Amino acid sequence: MRSRLLWLLLVVVVVAAAACAGFVFLRPAVEAEARARIERAAHRAGLSATIGAVQLTPWLTLELRDVVLENAGRVRLMTRAATLGPRLSVRALGRAARVSLGRVVVELPAGVRLELAPSTWAVESASTVVRARRLQAGERLEVQARRGPQTLELEAHAADARLSGLVGIFVHGCRIADPGTVDGDVRLQREPSGTVRLAIHGRARALAVATWATGGAGACEDASLGAPTDAEIEAEARLDPAAGSLRAERFRIAAGGAEVLGRVAVDGGLADPRIDLELRVPRVDFARLLATAGLDLPANDLGWASLTATVSGPLLDPAALRVDERLDFNPPARPLPSIERLKGPFVHRAESRDGGVTLVRVGPDSPDFDPLAEVPPLFVRTLLLGEDANFYGHRGIDLKEVPVAIASNLARGTFARGASTISQQLAKNLFLSREKTVSRKLEELALALLLDSSLSKDRVLEVYLNVIEWGPRLYGLRPAARHYFNKEPSDLTPKQMAFLVALVPGPLRYQRSFAGGNPTPFFEGRIVTLLTKLHAVGALGDEEYLSALAEPLDLYVSDAVGPSRGDEGPGGPTG
Repeated sequence: MRSRLLWLLLVVVVVAAAACAGFVFLRPAVEAEARARIERAAHRAGLSATIGAVQLTPWLTLELRDVVLENAGRVRLMTRAATLGPRLSVRALGRAARVSLGRVVVELPAGVRLELAPSTWAVESASTVVRARRLQAGERLEVQARRGPQTLELEAHAADARLSGLVGIFVHGCRIADPGTVDGDVRLQREPSGTVRLAIHGRARALAVATWATGGAGACEDASLGAPTDAEIEAEARLDPAAGSLRAERFRIAAGGAEVLGRVAVDGGLADPRIDLELRVPRVDFARLLATAGLDLPANDLGWASLTATVSGPLLDPAALRVDERLDFNPPARPLPSIERLKGPFVHRAESRDGGVTLVRVGPDSPDFDPLAEVPPLFVRTLLLGEDANFYGHRGIDLKEVPVAIASNLARGTFARGASTISQQLAKNLFLSREKTVSRKLEELALALLLDSSLSKDRVLEVYLNVIEWGPRLYGLRPAARHYFNKEPSDLTPKQMAFLVALVPGPLRYQRSFAGGNPTPFFEGRIVTLLTKLHAVGALGDEEYLSALAEPLDLYVSDAVGPSRGDEGPGGPTG
C-alpha cells in the first residue's frame, strides 16, 4: 500500500515537473501566438493593435498590459490591463474566453470620451463573429459583431443594464451624463453597396445630464448633474454615401418634460445638401425641462409650449431655405415677480468681466434713461435689421432663424451668424451668466418666452436699449452715444447709428477694431452692411446712403463711462 502511494506521488511529481518544463518552454510560443492572433483579429476589424506585454500565468490565463486599439485616429481604445482565461490552448484561444478588463478609455471624434469601469465579460469568437456578454447578475448587456467580405453588422442588447457606475461619458474632459439603467436594442448594418442602416429602440431610467456644455480647462470643475429623468429614443435611419443621402422616416425622442417626433431626409451629399425636415413637439414643460438640466428654478410653473416646424431647401443657400413653424406658448398661471417688476422702474445690477458691478437705473428718475418714444426711429430700424428683423412678429423665439443661421454658417464655413432674438439677448443680460452652456441656452429660451408673454414688445425693446452693454462698463444707448460721439441719441447720424448697432454682438471684443480712432476694414464692413440694409428697405434714400458711406465717423470716445450709473468697482456696493 505504501509503495503504491510512493509510486503515485512519484507520478504526480514527474507530471508536475513535465508540466512546469512544458510551461517554461512553451510559454514564449503561446505568448507570441496570442499576440499575433489578437493583432490579426484587430486588423480584420479595421483596427491596429499595440500591446505592451503578453504574459502567460501558471494558472493558464493570459495577462495583457497597455493595450491600444486604434482606427486611423478616429477611434482609440486603451486599457492598462486585461486578463483572458481560464482556457488557454491555442485552439481555444480566439473561440471563447473569460475577459476581465481594467479601466477602459475609448476616445471618439469631437472630443467625446467614454470611460468604462473594471468589468468581466464572456467573449466568444469565430472566424466572422465576435460576441461579448457582461458577467453581471440581474442584468443583460451583450454586444455582437459579424463581419462578411463586404458587410458588417453590429448589435447591442440591454435589459436592466445598470450603466451608472460602469460608463462615464465625457466631452472635452467634462462629464456630460449619467446613463442610468438602460433597456433596448441597437443594430447597425453596412451592406455590400456601402449603405448603412441604423435602428435604435431604447429607454434609460434615471438618466441625468450635466448643467453645462463643453468648455476649456477647468470649465467643469464645479459642474453637477440635473434631476434624473426617464428618456426614450426610437429611430431608424439609412445612410447611402454613394448617393449622398440620409433618411430617417421616423424618430422619437422623449426626456425631461419634452417629446420630439419627426422625420428627416438629406440629399445631395456634401457638395449640395438639401434638407427636408418635419418636427412636432406636442408639449415642453419648461419647469421640468430646466430641472432636468440642473438649474435652480424661480418657480415650479414656468409655462409650457408646443411646436410644429418644417424646413426644406438647400442648406448652402440660406435665402432659398423654406421654414414654416408654429409655436404656441402657455404662460404660467402666476406671473414671475422677477419679470413683473420690469413693467415699472427698476435697478439692474450689471456685472462686468473683471468683477465690477454697475447699477443701471431703468426709469424716468435716471438721467441716462432713454424712453423708446425718444429713440430715433432710424436707430430702431437699424437695430432690428442688425439683430432681430422679425422682432415684432415672433413670441420671443424666432425658430425660422435657427435653420437659416445654421445654413449661413455652413455656407461660410464659420460660426458668424447666431439666431438669438432681442428677447433672448435681454433675458441673458438681465438674468443669466456669460457662460455659453446648453442649460443656460434652455433657460434663455424659457425666459424669452416669459418676457414676451408678460411685457409688450415696445417695453421689451425699451428695456433692452437701456441695459445692454456697449463697451467696458458702458450700459444703455444714451451713455453709449455720449461716450463714442459726445452726442444725444437724437443727434446721431445714420453712420454713427450703424456703428453702435455693429457693436452690439461684441461690445468688448470689438474695442480693438477702432482703438486707433478709425474702424478697421473688418468693422467698417459691418457698418457698411447695415447701411446697405437700410438703403435696401428704403429707410435711406440714395443720396443719404452715399453720404453716410462717405461720412467720417469722428469717434469721440470719452474716458468717463456712465458717471451717473453708480459704478461701484470690484468691491460691490458701498452703501
